[in-house]
Amino acid sequence: MWVEKYRPETLSEYRGASNEKEELKEWAEDWEQGDGAVLLHGQAGTGKTSLVEALANELGYELVETNASDVRTKKKLKTELKEATRQASFFGGQKIILIDEVDGMSGNSDRGGVKEISTIVDESRFPIVMTANDAYDNSIRTLRNKAKLIKLDSVHTNSIAAHLREILDAEGIEYEDGAVKRIARSAGGQMRSAINDLEAAATGQEKLEVDDLEAISGRDTQQDIFQALKIIFKTTTASTAEDATNNLDEDPDTFLQWVRENIPREYERSKDTAEAYDWISKADLFNGRIRRRQNWKLLKYLYKFSTVGVALSKDQKYSGYTRYQYPSKIKKLGSSRASRKRMESLTSKMSEKLHVSRKEARNSLPLFAILIEENEDLIEQFEFDEDEVELIEKFS
Repeated sequence: MWVEKYRPETLSEYRGASNEKEELKEWAEDWEQGDGAVLLHGQAGTGKTSLVEALANELGYELVETNASDVRTKKKLKTELKEATRQASFFGGQKIILIDEVDGMSGNSDRGGVKEISTIVDESRFPIVMTANDAYDNSIRTLRNKAKLIKLDSVHTNSIAAHLREILDAEGIEYEDGAVKRIARSAGGQMRSAINDLEAAATGQEKLEVDDLEAISGRDTQQDIFQALKIIFKTTTASTAEDATNNLDEDPDTFLQWVRENIPREYERSKDTAEAYDWISKADLFNGRIRRRQNWKLLKYLYKFSTVGVALSKDQKYSGYTRYQYPSKIKKLGSSRASRKRMESLTSKMSEKLHVSRKEARNSLPLFAILIEENEDLIEQFEFDEDEVELIEKFS
């Protein structure tokens, strides 16, 4: 995914947050054992994890990364994290420890997890950076009280747009600047969301145009759909999975498409995949009942089946990063809408010039394709643009 391909490798490549970058770098360079940790916080998609990775690269530190929402229990934290904070790096150099999404531990029945992280912070021989969307979640109060807080604000629209242009240039894709600006504005200050939207709209295109954005026009700005998918697919806790759709302003049909599309990308075992799709079919059944009866009280079952049902379908969590895909069905619908608009524009011009109906104009396109080959002056006479000429040529 482009979000990984174009992840900043150094602090100079990381866009925005100039003061915060410098503050974090100075803290890491001056850190001594007993100095505590940093709690880097801000809304999803602002680049918290990317900033720590860029910092490690710039300083030449080994990065040890753990996601707290996946490693929840005291026992697992001891096994997977504590030793890393005590042992020197493989080559004897400096380390930086990243504990992602510590606020994702809220709602966990094993409260020992937060206490264990607190102990790890006290005893660590290396600097620790924790990240959270909400630094003031009561469940992580202990961690907040012993950490230096650095907040990452939303990324400025101009910074997002500039980075999107760089990506398109690197991919060799031409673009209308209005399309880039629209994606940047609609991202709600989230660089990750903007890049994901750009990839969804521009993949397979020679040129990105405003019309290509129809497939992503309904994206959510309150909570990133990719974050919701990550919660569902990476947890085995019912309460956490159910929380995945909190503040997610996505219609049920679209949400089901997202989950359905990405089940096989996450679940490798056939048993897990089959059970997950069984829950999706149940959710789809309730979706149909809601539409037919206009009984929106049933919506809670749709979301329970598609979040909790899918999450608990796996016997155990899958480790590693998963590249979630924009729903192909929605993308195709968006592309077909753009194609229909071009066809409407083309047949309207022909209808007006030839004094025939648009249906007759469309039926005459094979003939028109031959006529244009023999007499290119027709293009100027009918005021066809490049896209319309290309569409006509498909009928030859």
